[in-house]
Amino acid sequence: MKIGIYGGSFNPCNLGHKRVVEKLLEKFFDKVIILPTGNYYRKSDLLKGEERLKMLKIMFADNPKVAFSDYEFKNNLIYTYRSLDYLQSVYKDDTIYFILGSDNLVSFDKWKKSEYILSNYHLCVIRREKQNVEELLKKYQKFQDHLIFFDLDIEYKEISSTKIRDLLAEKKFASAKELLDEKVYNYIMEKKFFQPDYQEEPSEILSDAEFLAKYDSNAYEKMSITADIVLFSISDILKKEYRKNNTKAFSVLLVKRLNPPFVNKWCLPGGFLSLDETLLDCAKRILLTETNLDDIYLEQLKTFSDVDRDIRTRVVSCAYLGLVDKNNLKGNLRNNACFFTLNIREEAEFMTISFQGEQANFSCVLKKHLDKSNQVSFEEVENDFLAFDNLKMIAEGIYHLKRSQDLNKLVFHVMPKYFTLKELQLVYEAILGKELIDSVFRRNIKDLVVKTNLVKNDGGHRPSALYEVRKSFD
Repeated sequence: MKIGIYGGSFNPCNLGHKRVVEKLLEKFFDKVIILPTGNYYRKSDLLKGEERLKMLKIMFADNPKVAFSDYEFKNNLIYTYRSLDYLQSVYKDDTIYFILGSDNLVSFDKWKKSEYILSNYHLCVIRREKQNVEELLKKYQKFQDHLIFFDLDIEYKEISSTKIRDLLAEKKFASAKELLDEKVYNYIMEKKFFQPDYQEEPSEILSDAEFLAKYDSNAYEKMSITADIVLFSISDILKKEYRKNNTKAFSVLLVKRLNPPFVNKWCLPGGFLSLDETLLDCAKRILLTETNLDDIYLEQLKTFSDVDRDIRTRVVSCAYLGLVDKNNLKGNLRNNACFFTLNIREEAEFMTISFQGEQANFSCVLKKHLDKSNQVSFEEVENDFLAFDNLKMIAEGIYHLKRSQDLNKLVFHVMPKYFTLKELQLVYEAILGKELIDSVFRRNIKDLVVKTNLVKNDGGHRPSALYEVRKSFD
């Protein structure tokens, strides 16, 4: 069976929509499924999906070849490819065609996963007058077998939902009626849709028990939540000359994946949230089971929610940030876990991160973006080694640490109870990736630490005063 999927806001549905469907059923399709868009936030005058669907059902009540889907507005979707995947899963043995006008085909390559749609589904393109179809065919040459063009020979080009809304708002009811199915028009007038005195009817008030009795969670899409841990560490790099201060290495903990997806690639410790635990409990459990590390201070870094960030299903990840002293860790890491020393190079809008570990060495490149509110985000440019969007998580963690307020909050979790100012400075330098001027550094952290009566004797060096974190700051 050939099934056409006719999507749109249908705000409201009109005679143009009706004629398109009737002609396509007459010429080509065995069935047409009408798919009203989600309650998309950018359209402030968009009626609720339930009302738009009700008008569509009124208009096509006598046509058994027309079906309807509330999938998009029920799940708040805005991407067509996901709706097509869902409908194909329902109509497994049928051929799916997505219906659109040739004017929309001009910019179709900008749609989310446009090539995926063109590769897996067919497009039924309604030709507009004076549209240069040959140019469009050149643009989509490798997908021509999946494009079908139709000249419907109907007068609908002057009918638009926008025009109808304007007529109703201006109370030009007779003119609006000419563009609408009569039963749809009567329903609009009854409800006063798009008119100045229209008020949305309140939902039925139910008790919690009544609501739960009617509620069906299976009617909605499900998603999964994971916790990922960006655990940075500081460790000593001993120099041969004892009179020179030790330097510090800055590293991140990675785990080699032993199973698909991304088998044999490196990733951050991470896993799925169980129904009976908090996100923080989940992060701590995962860190222990995947790396054998316990009792690590963690704080939320950022939520990562790109639609296609996980190839398995829709997954949102809450990333946690931690900072530890690798020299003082208790126990051994699991065999597939490894700390990688980081070398970070920033040039204009690009960031290159080099990873050096006992089991592998590699580099990745990201591009930095700055939005209108000065929020930084990262885009992967080169990455053949890290799974999922873990490279972006690591970049976000580095960027977060380099902001002094956030660094000051975390840095004392890697310091012993008593420390010298030079030891503290070396930790800052390792994280920031640059040398700091002693006098400037000491001035900046003077309110964070307190000098004790203790000193540290360091071989050939003069005794150094020991400090501790100021209680009010801790």
